Amino acid sequence: MMEVLTDAAVRGSIVALLAVGLTLVQGTLRFANIAHVEFATLGAYGAAALTGAGLTLWAGSVLSIAGVAAFSVVLYRVVFRRLLASGPMIALIGALAVGIIARALLQFVFGSRPLKLPVPLSRGMSIGDATVTPNQIRLVVIAVVLLVLTLAVLRWTQLGRAIRAVAADPDLAEVSGLNRARIADMLWLVSAGLAGAAGILLAMDSAVAPELGFNLLLPVFAAAIVGGLGSVAGAIVAAYAIALAEALILRIDFGSFVDGFGYIAVSYRPAVGFVLLVAMLALRPQGLMGKAVRRG
Repeated sequence: MMEVLTDAAVRGSIVALLAVGLTLVQGTLRFANIAHVEFATLGAYGAAALTGAGLTLWAGSVLSIAGVAAFSVVLYRVVFRRLLASGPMIALIGALAVGIIARALLQFVFGSRPLKLPVPLSRGMSIGDATVTPNQIRLVVIAVVLLVLTLAVLRWTQLGRAIRAVAADPDLAEVSGLNRARIADMLWLVSAGLAGAAGILLAMDSAVAPELGFNLLLPVFAAAIVGGLGSVAGAIVAAYAIALAEALILRIDFGSFVDGFGYIAVSYRPAVGFVLLVAMLALRPQGLMGKAVRRG
């Protein structure tokens, strides 16, 4: 059981960081940014490049996250803001194209061979039936700290109140004197920064590859929708719930119930999130913590 919980904690932490950024943009700008997961890949490659140039892992990671956050604002102003002016569907298609271009450019520059971040090797420790590495513990702790800080900023700071106001009623917020353009910039800084951090944490536990972020697209969208689009707390809860469900399903021997079946292959892991997604849309369309919408 401890192995299941460990797996869920590690994967859920990464998915939660990405789902929070996605749901912030969706809840405020009404834009489902498919390319959001590519910020994770950019963050990981940035850290790999900077550490390869001689920086320490921590310095390279911080600079990479800052670079990804700044780049996201430029990308929003130059590309996505123009696409959103043409409508959400055009922006969605544009985001798909941006993601494909980003992966192609990264593969052209760095190649397709996975890269390793300079993480010091350390002996794993046994906790119950699970073997946990110090790196995995650091991953979960850092992710939880970032998630708590994000919730605190949204709940108790002026920026958080401004974001909630724009998300609730953009026109009223602007009439009240809030600068929507500046808030959008800050929103992209925060969401892309969280994604960049998620990519680096994931790369520290595995490797850097062009598909690093794309491979998480399905569970991230499932977590954002199951949690309730626009609900940061809901996205976090849903991310860990989906990760736990995935870990449990992968360890069930279905051969003991149905002849000809056995354990489910890891490649089917994202399907678990979408089963939960379909069930949630059927039973509670607004998600775990989303607000119900009255239809006339």
